[in-house]
Amino acid sequence: MSLGKTTALAFQRTTDVNTGSVVTQLTPDSHICNRNYFYQKCFTNDGNKLLISADFDAHRNYHLLDLQTETATQLTEGKGDNVFGGFLTTQDDALIFVKNNLQLMRVDLKTQEHSVLYEVAKGWVGYGTWVPNTACTKVVGIEIKESDYMELDSWGKFAQFYHQKPRCRLISINLKTGQRTTVFEENIWLGHPLYRPNDDNTVAFCHEGPHDLIETRMWMIDENGDNMRKVYEQSEEESCTHEFFVPDGSKMMFVSYRPNTDKRQLCSVNASTLDFKVEIEMPACSHLMSNNDGTMVVGDGSGTPVDVADNTGHGIENDPNLYLIDLTDASIRPITEHNTSWKVLNGDRQINHPHPSFSPDNKSVLYSSDVNGTPAIYLATL
Repeated sequence: MSLGKTTALAFQRTTDVNTGSVVTQLTPDSHICNRNYFYQKCFTNDGNKLLISADFDAHRNYHLLDLQTETATQLTEGKGDNVFGGFLTTQDDALIFVKNNLQLMRVDLKTQEHSVLYEVAKGWVGYGTWVPNTACTKVVGIEIKESDYMELDSWGKFAQFYHQKPRCRLISINLKTGQRTTVFEENIWLGHPLYRPNDDNTVAFCHEGPHDLIETRMWMIDENGDNMRKVYEQSEEESCTHEFFVPDGSKMMFVSYRPNTDKRQLCSVNASTLDFKVEIEMPACSHLMSNNDGTMVVGDGSGTPVDVADNTGHGIENDPNLYLIDLTDASIRPITEHNTSWKVLNGDRQINHPHPSFSPDNKSVLYSSDVNGTPAIYLATL
């Protein structure tokens, strides 16, 4: 198979007898497929095409799935694609992703022409998900000193890496010139870089590691490196995770949880003032994503967290549901069951995480699951 090759798919549709949701399996059980990270753009603006990762070729590469023709066009080839961090541009003309932890690539969606936007400097490694500003003229990312870097192919290594205190730098890259600007650098594991939507001056990042060992996870900083501030002061025994900006830029939302309860809180801060609010108490969802103005949120029910150092008090029954949270009337209802295993597969810790998000018209939810034995991508109507 090669660039531009089209793969015919046969969508499988079922109706959830409990909720009435029509669940469409977009990718076959015979391949390993996943969606990108939940806050990265994956749909074209008209909602007709979808960025996916699939091993239709010898490697897990990016494909553009046409929801109307039920076909997928191959966009990348070879090994080394960061298959969670890629995103479609705001203009719907390209895929941008990191290759081999060393190159930030642009792929023309029509021609599959590849161009290098930025190369990681010698002695450093590109890490995690790199996120664009609203105009898609620059991205923020994390680089780790090569001498400190290790492949995080298990949750044991995830914990080990935190204690190593790797040299990390938060960077901004101009996508036109390839110029890199270091926003912040420190001997501490940094993750989840984000531009605030519609505000290039505000960059967010986190202190990464086992949730119960992180005193303050979420931070913001001005793009020029000034005015670093805590997003939220965590209380004792409180863990926070999976923060994201509401797409209109008004709020940052995140999950808060504590030991000895199977309930969690969806919380937010005003992105300008950092005023804090508990939006709602909810089931034990791991990842959440909102619609454009933050009035609706989708979350994936989960089980005992694996990303804590001490499981004492954190053991809970697995919750297999996807939930729709309507903050206008404080209601929560199940959409369907994702029934994923959450298992690490071939060293990939994220592959079986649902990572749900809304379609552009807010009528469906996209997610991943290995309910049939292999990771696949699904779309469930609301």
